[in-house]
Amino acid sequence: MEKIDAGIQQIMLDEDMDFIDNKRGKKNKSLEAKELIESSQHLVSQVDSDINECKIGISQAATNFDTKKRTFINETFKKSEELLKQVGLEYGVSNGFNRPFELSLDSMNSNRLNINSISSGRFTGVLLALLIGLITLFIWLYFASKKLNIPLEGLTLESIENNIDSVLEWIGSTIGIVGEPLIGGLVLGFSILITSCLVYAVRVHFKSSKNLRVAKKAFVESREYSLIQDGSKKEILRVDGHLRDSIISIENFGYLLNEQNGILNRIIHVEGLPFEEGHTYQPNSKKVIRDINRLMKSIEDLLNTSITYNGTLNPESQKALSISKAVYDDFIARIYE
Repeated sequence: MEKIDAGIQQIMLDEDMDFIDNKRGKKNKSLEAKELIESSQHLVSQVDSDINECKIGISQAATNFDTKKRTFINETFKKSEELLKQVGLEYGVSNGFNRPFELSLDSMNSNRLNINSISSGRFTGVLLALLIGLITLFIWLYFASKKLNIPLEGLTLESIENNIDSVLEWIGSTIGIVGEPLIGGLVLGFSILITSCLVYAVRVHFKSSKNLRVAKKAFVESREYSLIQDGSKKEILRVDGHLRDSIISIENFGYLLNEQNGILNRIIHVEGLPFEEGHTYQPNSKKVIRDINRLMKSIEDLLNTSITYNGTLNPESQKALSISKAVYDDFIARIYE
């Protein structure tokens, strides 16, 4: 997983460990681990949901930007280019117009953090307890058969029934009580129960301790993941805002260029085309031509500059947007001055 600033990470780690430590002594390890895992899963789910909403928003903004860009280029911009060509000014359109629009954000490809649920270890504890119980039984039977010279080869149910009392009496004799099969049965059953319960308890204890370690690690990782994705979310929102501002700029320049195109059409109609030697346009008409050229250059820089660079908002695109806004504001100011 991507790493965040070391200072922020340490502060976050200290706060998380304080949160974890405050829980200590209030509940058993299994319950604490379960609560930490559930808290981590909820946080990751919420973070991923927020990121997905941002992705949907920026995807819509990117689609709208691409649509506005293509419409503007194919209609308004080309019309301006044709009119400038008629009055003797060649405007070379950048090859960037032919590049497909791409939006690349590293943060949108961040690996999702998976917080797996944990098991209590009780089921495997039961299986181990049963296995150890059987092993304990076989150990008793093995030593009893050796002591009583009972052959283990060819052992059948009939031979077991014939010798069961002798085996139980021997087991009972191990605690000093001779000739009591019932006591031997109790010793056998009690020893199997003790070993099985001990194995079960040890298994659940170590599983609970392991679960708590895993849960604490998942808890810290989920907080780190949240901070990383929060930074990604902010970057996505920056790009989204830039796209929406760029769409507004495209619309604004569309209005200005359409208006200037209409004026230039009127100039061509009234003053004619520069075919004859010595033909020149009026100063105000030349100013309209310069204005159209300036508007086209400003918006072209914005449309041809990549929105993102190295997975983040491209500073050059920000600069181009600022310039286009300044040019637009200048035109509006001169119109209403």
